Amino acid sequence: MWVMTLKTSALLILALGFSLLASCSAKVNNLTTDDGTFNEGLRLMEDGFDEEARKQFARIKTEFPNSSLQATADLKVAESYYNEESYQTAAEAYQDFVRFYPSHEKVPYALYQAGLSYSAQMPSNPQRDNRATKKAIDVFTQLIIDFPESEYRQEAEKKVIEAQDQIVQKNFEIASFYERQNKPLAAYKRFYQVYELYPRHAIAEEAFARSIYNLRKTNQAENLDRLIQSFEVQFPNSKFRKMIEP
Repeated sequence: MWVMTLKTSALLILALGFSLLASCSAKVNNLTTDDGTFNEGLRLMEDGFDEEARKQFARIKTEFPNSSLQATADLKVAESYYNEESYQTAAEAYQDFVRFYPSHEKVPYALYQAGLSYSAQMPSNPQRDNRATKKAIDVFTQLIIDFPESEYRQEAEKKVIEAQDQIVQKNFEIASFYERQNKPLAAYKRFYQVYELYPRHAIAEEAFARSIYNLRKTNQAENLDRLIQSFEVQFPNSKFRKMIEP
């Protein structure tokens, strides 16, 4: 019994020693330097304390105005908001980074993250406010155009297609509503807008055909023949051909 107690005490002392050693090894960074402050921010972020990490990154701008770490710290601030799922604030912070540091090597990454931040705000129902969807398209398109060799290009192109699908679906449904309400002029404009803005989309053919179908019902059919000819050139074997006939 006495031997067991000694063994237990020894194990407790050994465990305490390891605990003290671990706590000593996790030194607090020197917050009087920009390096120390930045590393403290990284430590806090890795531990999930994004708000506290953000305070350290923000200190670099206010307390170390000449630090070479300012740009990276600003990017980490944006990342901290993204981690917290504060997507609108994150998107704005990423875009601020692009504006403030246009030649920085991390600009493609910042644009991609800004696009993801807007994508995260896209409504699940396309009938709802789609401003975030349009923003996502704009930012991802900027990335694709400005940085065609970027490692983020392929994913950005996929995200653009996803966002465009939502915009197209909303506009097509609005046009269909006008058609059902017997408002042919409004339906024509909406359907044609879908075709004109997204001519390569899978639904463009039907949208174009329905625009012609509705235009025929209006008293503004002076462009009808031109549109029919254009449709026949674009879609010579269309399954919607009967829709455009008188």
